[in-house]
Amino acid sequence: MSGVPRRVVYLDLDGTLLGPGGSMLRNADGRFSVASVRALELLHGAGVPIVLVSGRSRPRLEAVASLLGAAGVLPEMGATDAGYPTAPGQTVHEAIEASGVPAALREAEPGLAPHPLAAWGREGSHVMLGRAGPDAPALVERLSRGALRLADNGEIGTDGAHVYHLLPAGASKAAAVERDVAARGADPAACLAVGDSRQDLDVGRVVGAVAIVANGAAADPEIAARAAWVTRGAYGEGVLEAVEAWLGGATGA
Repeated sequence: MSGVPRRVVYLDLDGTLLGPGGSMLRNADGRFSVASVRALELLHGAGVPIVLVSGRSRPRLEAVASLLGAAGVLPEMGATDAGYPTAPGQTVHEAIEASGVPAALREAEPGLAPHPLAAWGREGSHVMLGRAGPDAPALVERLSRGALRLADNGEIGTDGAHVYHLLPAGASKAAAVERDVAARGADPAACLAVGDSRQDLDVGRVVGAVAIVANGAAADPEIAARAAWVTRGAYGEGVLEAVEAWLGGATGA
């Protein structure tokens, strides 16, 4: 309809649309739930396209997108097209490895290890699993002379481990979403993002509303303090809650 702002919903996967263990059909208690499916159904019925925004590699993310009927994907937190310099025929992932920063970071932070499930198809970033000390981001900035950053992409599992992305300094979910909104001719103020991490919260700088699911706020006091909209429900139940409210006109502010 003429005059209706073009809307897009940007959804994080792990810890948001997907529940514990990476299942879309499990809630925070491990019980069967169709909340995530219902959220997608509502958006489809409203004619709102869904774009998956994730730290996952492009082939992994595209495989999920085809199952969910998503309109697009923004992989690796935008690391593949953030302007990091590469040699001819070299990927950004390979260029970062050649810098020596990943090895130096792992040596300085023994609590971090390469994420065993994240390597396949990766082209723009390095992913680590575990716990990083408070000085790790500054170490990465110093070693790379400001060319790289360490991004905490949220808690995974039940043991308190986090997923960290070593990526170009200019790469972020917010930057990737901003480019996508412009490419689609959407109205940024009319778009919604839903996630569980600080990286998802920052997408609120470029869209009209961002909702953080309850498990994300519970895992990170900084998110809980900064987020204007935290859902009561966790994982897919939080996504459904946010989608229902947003389609009804809420922005969480």
